[in-house]
Amino acid sequence: MKLDIRSWVPEDAAALAAQANNPKISDNLRDGFPYPYTEEDAQFFINLARRTHSERAWVRAITVDGQVAGGITLTFGEDVYRKSAELGFWLGERYWNQGIATTAVERFCARAFAETEIVRIQAEVLAINPGSIRVLEKNRFQREGYFCNRVCKHDRLIDSIVFALLK
Repeated sequence: MKLDIRSWVPEDAAALAAQANNPKISDNLRDGFPYPYTEEDAQFFINLARRTHSERAWVRAITVDGQVAGGITLTFGEDVYRKSAELGFWLGERYWNQGIATTAVERFCARAFAETEIVRIQAEVLAINPGSIRVLEKNRFQREGYFCNRVCKHDRLIDSIVFALLK
């Protein structure tokens, strides 16, 4: 299995839509990640990602054996938060429980620490998402805070957990 993290390209739209169109994925992400997830949503996202990718945000595709498996982002802080970044990631369900997200997060964070001046990467996950919690813990992220009723998803209040990895 060959895992790669690369820039999104317009040709990824159909594969992105196929992997992302799953309520089990969107239920654990921010509302900006729609369900159903159409090819038009994928085209819009890819165009945005290609314009957004800069020294302030890395927006990348995770591929396995050349096929789109999910996405990973790092949004760099500004002003007093300029030494920090926020991590986000997801995988299509067929790629779950194979160590793919763990490896992608490890590589992405190592690259960020090596190529930028950040000293902290944080990630906020829903407390009902044990898979993402496991990925962060396997990558030595430390649990820094547990927030009750912090997230409102589908008109339901959900707890969230903030994790951080220090350089």
